[in-house]
Amino acid sequence: MAPELGWVWHPAERNQGFRHPADVPFENVALAKSAFLEGFRGPRLARISKVDILEDRPGNRCLIAERGETREVCRSMTIHFGEGLLLLQELEQMRGQPGHLEASWFNDELKGILNKALGKWNTRRLSGTGYVDSMLLRSAVTGQKVTDIDGNEHSYRRHIKEHERLDLVKGENEGSFFRMKDIIGYIPPWEAFHDARCGFYQDFYLVRWEHSSSQVDCAATENGSAEEPGASWEPDECVPACLDALRLAAKTNWVKACRAREAQVKAVRRTPTVSPIGMAALGMAVRRTPTMSPLGMSSRGTPPPAAAAVRIKRERPLDVPAPPPAKLARKRRDDLPLERDVVHSSIGHDFAPEALGEFALSQIRIGWPTKAEEYPPGFSTASPPGFCLTTCDCMEDNRIQKPGETVKDWLEKAPEGAARAAAAEAAVAMFAQHGQLLNFLMRRGSVSKQHFLQPAQQGRLPEQTGETAAAHLAASINRAMKAVLGDVPVGCLIGAETVRFPCRTFLPESVDYEPLRIFASPRRLGARMPDWIRINPDDGQIAVSRQPSAFELPLRLRLEFDAAEGPIAADGGEGRGIAISADVAVVVRAAAPAGAPWTLATAKLAQLYSECALERGVRAGLHDHFDKIYDFNMRSPRLMSLGKWLEVVYRISRLLSVAASGSLALDHPNGLGASGIPGPRTPTQ
Repeated sequence: MAPELGWVWHPAERNQGFRHPADVPFENVALAKSAFLEGFRGPRLARISKVDILEDRPGNRCLIAERGETREVCRSMTIHFGEGLLLLQELEQMRGQPGHLEASWFNDELKGILNKALGKWNTRRLSGTGYVDSMLLRSAVTGQKVTDIDGNEHSYRRHIKEHERLDLVKGENEGSFFRMKDIIGYIPPWEAFHDARCGFYQDFYLVRWEHSSSQVDCAATENGSAEEPGASWEPDECVPACLDALRLAAKTNWVKACRAREAQVKAVRRTPTVSPIGMAALGMAVRRTPTMSPLGMSSRGTPPPAAAAVRIKRERPLDVPAPPPAKLARKRRDDLPLERDVVHSSIGHDFAPEALGEFALSQIRIGWPTKAEEYPPGFSTASPPGFCLTTCDCMEDNRIQKPGETVKDWLEKAPEGAARAAAAEAAVAMFAQHGQLLNFLMRRGSVSKQHFLQPAQQGRLPEQTGETAAAHLAASINRAMKAVLGDVPVGCLIGAETVRFPCRTFLPESVDYEPLRIFASPRRLGARMPDWIRINPDDGQIAVSRQPSAFELPLRLRLEFDAAEGPIAADGGEGRGIAISADVAVVVRAAAPAGAPWTLATAKLAQLYSECALERGVRAGLHDHFDKIYDFNMRSPRLMSLGKWLEVVYRISRLLSVAASGSLALDHPNGLGASGIPGPRTPTQ
């Protein structure tokens, strides 16, 4: 994986021991008094420090670099870079406010990192709404040890199950468990961290208790709510996993409420405080948008230039209303899901041939030609067997073959059939005898009774230097494409030409075809695909609709591939299949054309092409393609977009794969061409 920015947790003071900021001291009385009575929690307990996350390690661990030193830590010790920025933003904005825990470690260095990120993204405030919607909506920030509804244990993060909301049944108070009625509020972890009512780095929910507890005024307690009597703020690990539907609903409502407030603020900012007449009265210039009159004259009466001519095209008369859009069915007539099209994933089908009946099928057979005059001019039937009868169904492929169709009675039972079969066997026996005498054939299968003839090996093996060189160069190009797709600057995907994912690059050599469908999902547990990026499942085209915010990057995607027979998998031994996936990373770093990763990789690929021992005809055939990405005269890569580079390099990789496996060569009777490179001719094998 490419290095990514992140944050790691540290003790708030250097001389104190570390305790994870999400750990709630349920059973330790001394720690509970320290946390709730002395306020030793939240920013007084832990702080964050900026690090580079270099790679993931087994056992849910990762390698980080902090101030020039590398070390291995548990993955739960780190948080996303955007999440840490949101935490710093909250600490700065709530500094000195009542009801919030102060962070003595929030210094000028951390403030500078925050201001740099705000300036880079040209915004005054990072939106936590988008982060919750894209990263935390289906991921729970929880405690040290929690168990989900399936009995699996998780630490600090877990995926929220997307089951349907269940009706709550009446519970019972028992021990430390109390009856609750509903979840009516939510606070993300970076806000709960410094909130005096919470103070732990978890998702917090406002829980409304059942009748016996709802009469208690919780406002006086450390986690009570003054706005909602009978409700208190509870950490995620206190809410049972079976209530994931309530978790998801609370987060969704929080996102909707925040977006509504943000839209209202934007609307207020856009409302002019002074009318144009008032502005003119104050001596301020008022600029009006020019308009075009129906006669082609501007609003001031001057004719527009010739280039500004307007052509009006009427699709239909003005008094005729537009037809309603066609309604597309979401289910089949039997209320089952549509059958997805093999090629176009956005199209579904509702075809039930078993419901047509024998009569309908017989009507389909009517169109099959049964007479000579029904064939197009110049075409006729194969004779034997001759024309089909009106009752024939041999043209249909949605049925099992009948016994009479697996033999050729019209050929084998004919009067001359026995003589023909004997002549064919004699010809094969004579060919095998001569082949063995002249040592160009081998007879195989005498023991297994699967008799067949095999060409005998003549002398030494043919020269395979060119095929080996083509295979090595194709592998190098595939590695270069994988490295480039692991570090894609987001700027090259916005407003650029088409960028398509080279799917075949990530498939094994045994799968020598393009997949029919691509599935993309975030690598991060519980995250969902953000709304600003889309990978077309049919052709792999990558589209970015807007500039993502700082906390949304880097985005690491996992791509899986489907063929007509199902998911494409590699052989894992013992009949097991291992699903094949590819990784794509979209990063925030901007790249100039000269310093783009694909431009830097081009020079090395051109050098490998010049040095490898390709067959001269194959080299000539590839030269025109390499010339599109590399200037051999100037000995420098050509500057181009990522989409164009992937298109050319992917084509070169496929041509090399054919040259490596098909023993292709190009004949050149005239030697070198005008450019000093052999000119390609017709391929021969």
